[in-house]
Amino acid sequence: MKRLIVAALAACTLMAVAGCSAPVTPASPAIPASVALASSKQIQTSSVTIGLLVGPLDGEGSEYRQVANGAEVAGFRFGLGGLTVNFKTVSEDGTADSAKKAMQTLIEAGVTGVIVADAGPHLADALDAASTAGIATLLPYDYANQVSAPIYRTGPSAETLAAGLKTALANAHVSRPVVVSQNGYEITGVTDDVNESLTYVGDPVTTASAVTLAISNTQADAVIIEAPAVVQADIVTHIQALLGDKQLPIILTPQALTPAFAAGLGPVADLRGVLITVGRNTDDMVALQTGPQGDNMSAFLQAVRMAADSPTARNIFGDDSFASAAAYADTASHDAVVCLVRAAEQVAAGSAATVSAALGGLSLDINEGLAGGLLKFSSTETLAANQVITLYGSSQNPGLRPQPTDNTVTRLSWVGLG
Repeated sequence: MKRLIVAALAACTLMAVAGCSAPVTPASPAIPASVALASSKQIQTSSVTIGLLVGPLDGEGSEYRQVANGAEVAGFRFGLGGLTVNFKTVSEDGTADSAKKAMQTLIEAGVTGVIVADAGPHLADALDAASTAGIATLLPYDYANQVSAPIYRTGPSAETLAAGLKTALANAHVSRPVVVSQNGYEITGVTDDVNESLTYVGDPVTTASAVTLAISNTQADAVIIEAPAVVQADIVTHIQALLGDKQLPIILTPQALTPAFAAGLGPVADLRGVLITVGRNTDDMVALQTGPQGDNMSAFLQAVRMAADSPTARNIFGDDSFASAAAYADTASHDAVVCLVRAAEQVAAGSAATVSAALGGLSLDINEGLAGGLLKFSSTETLAANQVITLYGSSQNPGLRPQPTDNTVTRLSWVGLG
């Protein structure tokens, strides 16, 4: 009995030293995000075929052809979970007529839904055709076209981008930019105080000279470039060369997030200057973070590596191994596939129209397999404005996926701070 009392007193003494707190139950260990995406057994017995409408080899929307291979990553992950996701890919040539014909081809093929890996005003008639057919259509990249159900934008809208770019200007502590725009790519409402506006007419050397002259004459403190990725890269290269050691922040529209921009910079990119854009924080760097978002990005990248090693995994065009596309596959096209599959699960073996109806009102996040975060289909603008943040160009690359062997391409990451 005496030993028991002494033991009890010793236990109380230890608790007193610890602050007299009750014993704490160890927290359950964190469960890493699964690479495989599970699906309902009911849907596994039916066919899921998703249409991909992709842009031309060159011109408006072409910068999204490579990144759209994220769709194949989602298909690969669902395959690991027991569901076969088929893709039907149709390209268009950058014209309204071609885009409409491509959409009609997908509708007539009886796809479950369509992902538009493309952008630009030439898509308007194609989107009208999808709306008339009642087929769920997701826009991960286009920010300009008007949308109404069953068309949903899963990327930022023009209004959200304008607000984000204004914030980016404030974060950079600049207020008197020179703006360079190519017709059709302007985002209105970015700034009320523009030193000079220049319209790009196809000559990056002349444009860069005009920009640097405007900087010298008006004491501008930044440059904004609204243009396709390749044009942005050309103008940035020439402006930075002319500025030399007196670099200014260069703010870019989100086309800069694509591999086409980094490729356009070439190996001599001057990353002493500050390159800024806005978008979702879904760069590979996120996988290095702790917490659920980092875990989900890690699972996405693990799937990219596994698909690249697979002898059977193909790119979205079916003309090469997935390994050739692994460096470019993004989360936006991946998440669009996840959204359509989750809607199809609600009406397994249903028609495109019933899948479209099921998609409306869904709220999906990383728990359903999204790598980028929350999308709410209670509105046709599914992405919350607070998910669009300032991103900074960096030459640091975490090396978490297979990289291109071409040493003439600048390695560029887009890092969200804070």
